[in-house]
Amino acid sequence: MQVELSAVTYRYRDGTADEAEAIKDLDLIIESRSVHAIVGPTGCGKSTLLRVLAGIVEPQAGSVRFRGPQLRPNRTAMVFQDPTLIPWWSVGRNIGIGVEFSAKRRQLYRKIRTFSADRVGLKGMLDRMPSTLSAGQQTRAGMSRAFAHDADVLLLDEPFVHLDAITRRKLWSEFETAWQFDPRTYVFVTHDVEEAVLLSDRVTVLAGPPAWALETVEVPLARPRTRDTPTEPACRAAVASVWDALERASLG
Repeated sequence: MQVELSAVTYRYRDGTADEAEAIKDLDLIIESRSVHAIVGPTGCGKSTLLRVLAGIVEPQAGSVRFRGPQLRPNRTAMVFQDPTLIPWWSVGRNIGIGVEFSAKRRQLYRKIRTFSADRVGLKGMLDRMPSTLSAGQQTRAGMSRAFAHDADVLLLDEPFVHLDAITRRKLWSEFETAWQFDPRTYVFVTHDVEEAVLLSDRVTVLAGPPAWALETVEVPLARPRTRDTPTEPACRAAVASVWDALERASLG
């Protein structure tokens, strides 16, 4: 499913006449069945953009259009910076929450949550409680919940930000495997330029606030990405292009 944003403007309201503009006249096209990264200076409006895409907040101007047939029960699902697992529920119930409250039969619910957990390396952990998981495992559980939610567009807000370098690289590999297996449309926010390039097909650099699209960098790297991908000249060139755009964004 393709996502098209046209002249999107969003303003925060604090209950008074005061408004703070978070996004202004933003135009962006996210291609169907691709991975699209969003980077930009801190506070420029990246996470707000994901909230607009998810339908959590409505823009005051412009439009967000989802083009193409809806192939899954849900249009969007979101993975937050913190896994936000319900502490008194098992890992399995946390993963399957979106399915549990749908009209699906219980047998199908069990199959979906188990399949989703296996895909991100949580096999055999469904009966454990969130407090017994490492940070990396909790992140996996949050991703697994989004997969189980079965949406056409997955939105990820810095899902790997709290992880150590080794765990993060392992999850990059698992993310790549998951996309190869099930190539939906992915949009993810990150502050890590290398992560953005290694995981995505395109990287959009936002300037702001208010957020506007400064530049979109194409990432001409073959899939699947491997451990050798970061050393490829095309990868280094894409990283350099994103950094150049970020420096321009930071200058306002």
